[in-house]
Amino acid sequence: MQEPKRTRIICSVSENCCNYDLLKNMVEAGCNGFTINMAYIKNKESLQILDKNRCQLETEFKTKIPINLILRGQVIRVGQLQDPETQIEEGNIVYLTSDQHIVGNNQLIPIDSNEFLEKLNINDKLAIDYGHIILELLDIQLFDQVCEKIGLDQMCLLSGVKIYICRCCKTGTLKSFKPISIFIENKQSKEEEQQEQVSLTEQDNLDIEYACECNFDSITFSKVNTALDIIKVKERLEQKYPHVQVFARIAEKLKEEQLEEIINLADGCIIARSHISMTQPVEDVVKYQTQIISSCRKLFKPVFVSTYILESMSVQPKPSFADMGDISNIVKQYIDGILLSGETSFGKFPVLIVQTLNNICRKIEKKLLQELFEQPQQRDQYQVNFTGQPIATVIAKSCVEMAYILQAKAILMLTRRIQTTLKLSKLRASCKIISISDNQQICRCLNYINNVQSELVNGFANQEEIIQECISRLIDKNLLQPKDYIVVITGMVVQNKDWHINQMKVLEI
Repeated sequence: MQEPKRTRIICSVSENCCNYDLLKNMVEAGCNGFTINMAYIKNKESLQILDKNRCQLETEFKTKIPINLILRGQVIRVGQLQDPETQIEEGNIVYLTSDQHIVGNNQLIPIDSNEFLEKLNINDKLAIDYGHIILELLDIQLFDQVCEKIGLDQMCLLSGVKIYICRCCKTGTLKSFKPISIFIENKQSKEEEQQEQVSLTEQDNLDIEYACECNFDSITFSKVNTALDIIKVKERLEQKYPHVQVFARIAEKLKEEQLEEIINLADGCIIARSHISMTQPVEDVVKYQTQIISSCRKLFKPVFVSTYILESMSVQPKPSFADMGDISNIVKQYIDGILLSGETSFGKFPVLIVQTLNNICRKIEKKLLQELFEQPQQRDQYQVNFTGQPIATVIAKSCVEMAYILQAKAILMLTRRIQTTLKLSKLRASCKIISISDNQQICRCLNYINNVQSELVNGFANQEEIIQECISRLIDKNLLQPKDYIVVITGMVVQNKDWHINQMKVLEI
């Protein structure tokens, strides 16, 4: 029996890859959830289609699949290009336009914001795809004056449209919908610019409402700068959609106390490494990533690493050694999941990418688990400080240690909260954590967490029957065999107080 994968794989999807067959193939390859970035979406019906296909997949695979929405925020992006990718060489002259009817190439590049272009000054530098390409603005002319140089029919653009003439300062590969920003080398100026930005746009508010109507399970604030960003999103959700989670996408180097305040308020954290690398040296990005993961472990919050995961497989069927080494390192840090972005939403081999990532994760996890059994002292590095709930704390720690000693095949827990499950996961249990809930959205969100599988039941009226029902499900899925041990932790209501964990027992199948 193959050991279930622990690290979650969340796949970004676009309008072009929401069809059922492709989603099904990704789930079969190892995908655990989906995310969709509103910056790439023109037709909102894609959200409805994704939810409908998700429900069908849940029925077919007998699992729960969470869906996350990334708000578009104020990120400016390149428009549609003729080819999946095109090379721009240093010294080349390129032309920028705000006309979105144009399909671009390596010479003429559409930008999705006229307001952004209007604010540019001569000699400004622009960063495309987080600095992969650097442009310098040389001149601004009307299309009529440069149409012959561009080599396009004048009817392609409205007469009188401004064209922004740039010189490429850094060779790079250009792809559709990649972000573009003013390149600011002075970090202090960059921070001052961020403080002036509006955190939640009106379009973001509309997107939040529509995503919740389409049963999305979490909302990601695209670029969190302060805890107030998270508070604003939560305030919009608390009345009508209290179970929808809010994730913080960390895209800048923040002060330690500021970072912990954001993580503490958010329901999870996504590390946007490509954004951070715009203002930090690569070696500092790796160090900062480790700091964020450590803070999330301490505060019991799910943490995901995104961007530059299997970038090499976007255009070729095999990963680079650098990519494989990077994946190995982040899996060893016991993150909750890996979020694939352009690799699956616009890449040529989305299913193969998921399959490759799934195989790498399994092999690394198997080796790490073997080390924890052979060298019990290594488990101490995953110990975390609990505050409050002393009974639940003692039970959680005892449960994990008992599972190691008995080599149990599963930990079953009945829960109406996600917090206790997170604690078990952060303690790095030796076996699968089966978290049983009577709320569908909570079940879906539980599947964001490392080494957790959720099971949906109809209420907790008879706990013994629920446990036996879930054991039968696990046997049907070949996750349990006769003579296997399982550790069960449950809760009960005492003197009309809220439900809390207070019981533990061991069962033999």
